[in-house]
Amino acid sequence: MLQRWLVAIVGLPALLAVLLLCPSWATMLLVCAISGAAAYELLYVAGKNVNKPVYALTIACAVLQVWTVYCNRRIFNTELALPYLEESRSAALWCLPVFLLTALFFLAVITYGKPNAVPFSTVCVALVGGAVFPMMYACLMLLRMHEKFGRIYVLAPFFVAFAGDSLAMYCGKWFGKKKMAPHVSPNKTWAGFYGNICGSVLGFLLFGFIGSRWLGYVPNYLNLALSGAAANLFGQLGDLSTSLVKREVGIKDYSHLFLTHGGVLDRFDSTLFIAPVVYYYVSAGII
Repeated sequence: MLQRWLVAIVGLPALLAVLLLCPSWATMLLVCAISGAAAYELLYVAGKNVNKPVYALTIACAVLQVWTVYCNRRIFNTELALPYLEESRSAALWCLPVFLLTALFFLAVITYGKPNAVPFSTVCVALVGGAVFPMMYACLMLLRMHEKFGRIYVLAPFFVAFAGDSLAMYCGKWFGKKKMAPHVSPNKTWAGFYGNICGSVLGFLLFGFIGSRWLGYVPNYLNLALSGAAANLFGQLGDLSTSLVKREVGIKDYSHLFLTHGGVLDRFDSTLFIAPVVYYYVSAGII
């Protein structure tokens, strides 16, 4: 219990300081760290015969993918009008995943038939950890880079996740009887599922109210409520997805990076799926 309070007392203020008080490049560095740690955890837990080159390639690609998204956004938000930029913009985003996939298959081919062979399942795990997850986490950084309301938008995924989880815990405790996915997450109930949605809606409404008082954000509370409910569904899928991986390999936590709170994929599983949804709503002007 002491360790859980220690992580909360130290970690939460540090997270808020990086997201709110520091420039956007600090959020980029934070997301790079989260993506690299998540790639390592996923490989360590779900990979088979993972050697040092696979770890190095996957983690490096995860970090560089976030950095590439950051640079891409910074360049194309400037007044530069160079002829090669439009072509390089699309190339920059897909070249790293292609390189990672090519390198992984190369390692799989040259090690096939040997004791340290890299199986196809590990190639898939490394591709998810090194390319897909970083793009999803990068949406947190892109929200922070919003010109006017970046400091409030970057908090939106956390409002959805934390408010939803908090109300789900109490609803499940007080009213939970019927299990929702007993083989994946035995403690989740249908009461907690609906409480989770309600909590995210309330959290998003609070997000809009704080934004209006703090940064002059003009909220559309109906859109916020609907967006909070929709994002919550993706967040609950993210929670169940990472739990599914843990069930398949028979572990409780991905790591002990946050002591008794587990690892990056234990703490930022819902946010992983929520951030792209919120970024879409922001980009479309819905919220």
